[in-house]
This record gives sequence, C-alpha cells and structure tokens, in this order.
Amino acid sequence: MLPEKPDIIIDINRRNFIKASLFLAGGFVLGKVSELFSWPSGVSPTTSVISSPKHMPPVRIKEYKNARYGFSLLHPSDLTVGTFDEGGGASTITFQNPEKGEGFQIFIVPHSDSQAMSEKRFKQDVPSGVCKSLTHVAVNGATGTAFYSTHTALGATREVWIVHRGFLHEVTTLKPLDGWLDSIIPTLKFV
Repeated sequence: MLPEKPDIIIDINRRNFIKASLFLAGGFVLGKVSELFSWPSGVSPTTSVISSPKHMPPVRIKEYKNARYGFSLLHPSDLTVGTFDEGGGASTITFQNPEKGEGFQIFIVPHSDSQAMSEKRFKQDVPSGVCKSLTHVAVNGATGTAFYSTHTALGATREVWIVHRGFLHEVTTLKPLDGWLDSIIPTLKFV
C-alpha cells in the first residue's frame, strides 16, 4: 500500500514552519545586536539621551543665554526670567508664568564630582529624601540624572540634574509639568 499524500504535505508544512521560525528568530537577534552598536559613543544602553522632540507645538519662544555658567536654552516667551545670587558661586534662575501656572527653575552650584547626583549633594538639596524613577540622561553631551521627588513647599516635582564644567544644574518643575519641561530640556546647550 502506498503512503497517502497528506503525510508528505504535513512534513513540508513542518519544515516551512521551522524555516520561518528560524528566520524570524535570526532577524530578532540581528536586530538586537545592531541596537547594541547604535548607541552614541560614551552613552550606555541604560542612559536616556534627551534630544529635540520631533514636534513642538506652535509657541513663541525666546532664547535665554547665561555667559557666567556657559549655557543657553529656548523657553516660551510668556515666561518671566528672574536671577537670584545664592552666594558661594551658586545662583537660582526662575522661568515662570504665574497666570498659566507654568514654570521651572535652575539652581546652579559649583560641583567637583563628575556625577550629577552624589549621595551628599542629594541629601543636601532634597531634604525629603524622595527619589523615584531615577534615570541617567545625556543632554547636549553633558551627563545627568532625572527623577521624581517631593518638595515641602512645591509638592511632587520632576528634576533633571546635569553636570557641566564644574557646575551642577538642578532643573526643577512641578510633576504635572513634566511633559512641558521635556520640550524645553532638549534646547539646553552648553558652550
């Protein structure tokens, strides 16, 4: 008695399935390997690179430049800028629109550590001790750390700390303004 054709069809289907599975698995592995080599130099895969957003809503912007600390950034033109000397080489720069409830501040202080967040500095500047969703970031070639925290006067905050040329730049806003701040941070340029 001759074997029936359905057995032959099943073997061909099984072989095709195995070939297709191997092809897809190989493609997946190749994709993952190529991702390892696509990171910018000096940035590890666990570091987020903050870059310009693909689409910014139409808003009038102004450029803020600070020669003392060597940086500039773009911000909505309806924000009022204030600068406060904190002594010891430190300053606070505020960008705010009280009518809209929008704003952020940059506290800049001399910092000898190459990392944005040392345990000593964190305890000194964040008395609440709250640090959630910590991620390492790179902004225009400078290294930093982003996290959520709690401030006694402000409540829940979003913070991005960046080290550049011996200064720590602590950018802080209210947590609900996190997405809004995400459109400003990529415009930060160090000179």
